[in-house]
Amino acid sequence: MRHASLILAALMVAGCASMMQPSSQSIALTVVNIETPQGVKIWEPASVIARKGDTVALKLINRHTDEHGYEIAAYGIKEVVQANQSKDVSFKADKAGVYPIKCHLHPAHVVGQLLVLE
Repeated sequence: MRHASLILAALMVAGCASMMQPSSQSIALTVVNIETPQGVKIWEPASVIARKGDTVALKLINRHTDEHGYEIAAYGIKEVVQANQSKDVSFKADKAGVYPIKCHLHPAHVVGQLLVLE
């Protein structure tokens, strides 16, 4: 009987812990290509943070007169945003980790990271 009580107590604790976990959410973020005072073109904000399971919607805005790329290879995202245009990108953050964000057209210009928390 004592063994059954311990199992029941463990199940109750596990149930409460899973109820306290935050549920998946949608994250919407505007990311703008800007030029720094040093003349370097970057996407700002450079980093995107999400929790595993979140849906991430990015609005990429290129304010320059030439096209720029936005790539998160780990998630199969490889977009080109034309001059003075915007592009919407969305994905499910289904794997935890730190993943590089870069411009696949101008890799030396744009560096950032996607951080997906467990």
